[in-house]
Amino acid sequence: MGKTPSVQKLPPVWLVKAINNFRTFLLHLNRRLFPGNVVLYEQCQNFWLLPALYVAAKLDIATLLKPGPLTAEKLSERLNADPSNIARILRALSSQGIFRQTRDGSYTLNAMSRSLLDEPGSLRYVILHHLGPVNWNLMNGLENTVITGKDAFTEKYGSGPYEYLRDHPDEYLLFDRSMTNLSDLALAPVMNAYDFTGYPVIADIGGGEGFLLANILHNNPGCRGILFDTHDALVKAPEMMARYQVEDRSQIVAGDFFHAIPIHGDLFILKNVLHNWSDEQCVELLKIINRVMENHSTLLIIDMVVPPGNKPSLSKLLDIQMMASMKGGKERTAVEFTELLGKSGFSLNRIIPTIAPLCLAEAKKMR
Repeated sequence: MGKTPSVQKLPPVWLVKAINNFRTFLLHLNRRLFPGNVVLYEQCQNFWLLPALYVAAKLDIATLLKPGPLTAEKLSERLNADPSNIARILRALSSQGIFRQTRDGSYTLNAMSRSLLDEPGSLRYVILHHLGPVNWNLMNGLENTVITGKDAFTEKYGSGPYEYLRDHPDEYLLFDRSMTNLSDLALAPVMNAYDFTGYPVIADIGGGEGFLLANILHNNPGCRGILFDTHDALVKAPEMMARYQVEDRSQIVAGDFFHAIPIHGDLFILKNVLHNWSDEQCVELLKIINRVMENHSTLLIIDMVVPPGNKPSLSKLLDIQMMASMKGGKERTAVEFTELLGKSGFSLNRIIPTIAPLCLAEAKKMR
């Protein structure tokens, strides 16, 4: 079995935030120099970019280019596709910094297009999931969601997302892989921001196939872990634990966290869980966790926190996705997290920023 990589060391949060603030300032300055309708039309051009990106990911063009540059004609032969249209797709993407066209007209990989490879750091399955037919068509119902308050997913597909995924195994596999892509993207920021060494037993609630927990255990050999999720979500968990050589320090428990969580631990993690549910459901889940936690235990919520004011944030855009797809799901502000925790018997200790859009909200049981 190959050696698993250590977590990448990252620059300090303050430095990344300063650079992002400077970049935002330059972007706002650029936009102020042009008429509003021109700037807005520029934003609309993503409508053509995103489907082209989906096609490149679907056809797995990046993997074909991994050995070296190829012309559009060579690519079309391997894909059994129209050479002119392959060239037009790649021309459009290359103009936006995704792939690169060489002087002789061939196409090759660059930093962004390497993210379409099935390797660590990949976003291929995120793109296939978010820009695929199920989610793309979902956004057609956003207007009705805004007017009626009903989530577009149930209106369009007749069930909630998780019920739909259970009935469509191919979509479930795609969703599962996309979540692993996102976990991989967030791993280094989370691991650099929080010290897990002080927790002998770490329970990851709703942790899916266990990518985060496996990495925590791999990098903290003094810890043991418990992975809790539904039976369907845990199918690949044993393989994940074996891959990171932590199967002897991990326990996999199947169940419904709205029914019971029959485990004990020193640290309970909820990563990208609460944003899927309404306030009432979040309080219900948090109360169940509160009942099984010891007084010394800690709750760690890993989620986006919506910043106040007009500051740009991915959380404000992802919130639109949650509005359309999850009944009651949403991204929350620090005030909203504090209120949820208070109603559930927790007090918020601190919110820890990372260099990613994610934050870590640490809470304790009220005494």
